[in-house]
Amino acid sequence: MNEPNDEPTATPTADSLGRCWQSAARRFVPLGAEVAAATGWEVFNPGRYGESWHARVRRCYPLRARPLLVCGLNPGPYGMAQSGIPFTDLKRLAAELPRFAAELRAAGSDLALPGLAPPGLRPYLTRTFESSSVRVYRFLRLAYGSAERAFTEIALLNPCPLLFIDPRDGANRTPADLPRAVRASGAALDRARAFVAKFDAARLATVEEAIDELAPRGVVLFGRDVEAALAEPLTVRLGAARVVAWEHPARAVPERWSHGLADLLTERGLLHRASH
Repeated sequence: MNEPNDEPTATPTADSLGRCWQSAARRFVPLGAEVAAATGWEVFNPGRYGESWHARVRRCYPLRARPLLVCGLNPGPYGMAQSGIPFTDLKRLAAELPRFAAELRAAGSDLALPGLAPPGLRPYLTRTFESSSVRVYRFLRLAYGSAERAFTEIALLNPCPLLFIDPRDGANRTPADLPRAVRASGAALDRARAFVAKFDAARLATVEEAIDELAPRGVVLFGRDVEAALAEPLTVRLGAARVVAWEHPARAVPERWSHGLADLLTERGLLHRASH
């Protein structure tokens, strides 16, 4: 029996990631409106407005067969909201993905802050980098030798492609904040639970579709909320060895986080580290 890393490395069907990426962005359009109405949050969909940059990165770094599927929470205001790419702020884009950056510049795209961020989001932006991006790119270099090689071996996906901002304090909200926010709006408990279940079902549908399209060797789930929503059904489908739950990178110690994840993936047979 072949181990996960022994699979062929030819590219699967053309733009498999693009199909599930675009489908997820469409799936969450009506849900975004419902979240805004239920919570008072401002909702942005970088899965849609960032598609032109995401499509270009897919062309620059075509996925090989059976990639590792890495799932985060939802877009961050300093990462995907500005670059169209999960866990990628504009600093990492320019420094770590030079081929992609060169293509964007040649096409006339402006890589200066705040990148693709729409006007309605810009008043809430107060930083120049995303903390998660620092840690994720440290892992990509450690595991694959370079981020450019990593992008041919892994698929970064947010099960929820929506960014949430609370206009009352300008805070970035995540799906983990949704149950409390819906209840705080005055919704009855059973109605709030039904809404969160509907939201989680959409997140699962996004990842299930990605598995159908990409046939990944394994799935990594960042953070307790994503683990709680997705780990059980994915384990039933893929088996426990192929589903890895790991601490969300946002507040993790960078060196410990990146080395620990690489070690665990190696132990599971989901990663052959690059030789240096």
